[in-house]
Amino acid sequence: MSDFIKAIPVVPSATLNIPEPGSILSKTSSTNGTTVTFTTGNDLVVKTGDVIQASPTGSIEPQEIHQIISINKVGLNTVYTLLTPVALAAPYDFKVYRANGGSLLEGNSGYSLLVQLEGGTSITVIPVGQTEEVKITDEGASGIIDVLSQIKVQRVTESDASNIIALDTD
Repeated sequence: MSDFIKAIPVVPSATLNIPEPGSILSKTSSTNGTTVTFTTGNDLVVKTGDVIQASPTGSIEPQEIHQIISINKVGLNTVYTLLTPVALAAPYDFKVYRANGGSLLEGNSGYSLLVQLEGGTSITVIPVGQTEEVKITDEGASGIIDVLSQIKVQRVTESDASNIIALDTD
C-alpha cells in the first residue's frame, strides 16, 4: 500500500477534475454569481484556469467547485470571474487550488479516494486514462473502500455519499 502525503476534499463535478491538493489561497467573497470579490492580499499566485471550492462561511466542507476564467483588480479588491455561478449566498468562504486537467495539468493525473459507501450509496467516477464514467454502488459487499484506494480517479461526477477525500501519493 502506498503512503498518502496529500489530501483534498472532493466536490463532484461533471466537468472539472479533482484539483491538486494544497490550497494556494483562502479568502471570503463578498459577491455572488459568476464573480468572486475579496480584499486584495497575497493573490499573485492565482492564475486563470485555477479552481475555487466554495463553502458556507465557517464550514470546512466545500459544496461547490468552479473554474476561474479571468482575474481583475478593482481598486483594493481582486475580482475573479468564474465559468459557472456560485449558488451560495455571499459572504462565503473559498479556497483556490491548481487545476488538474487538460492543458492546465499541474498536479497528479489521478487520485485514490477515501469514501464511505453503505446502504446502497454510490459514486460515479472517471478513472485515469478513460473518458467513460464508472458507477460503483454498495450492495452490501465488503472491500469497496479498498477498491477505491487501488484505482486512480481523475474526476468524481456524482455521488450520494458525503465526505469524499482524494489521496495523493506524489
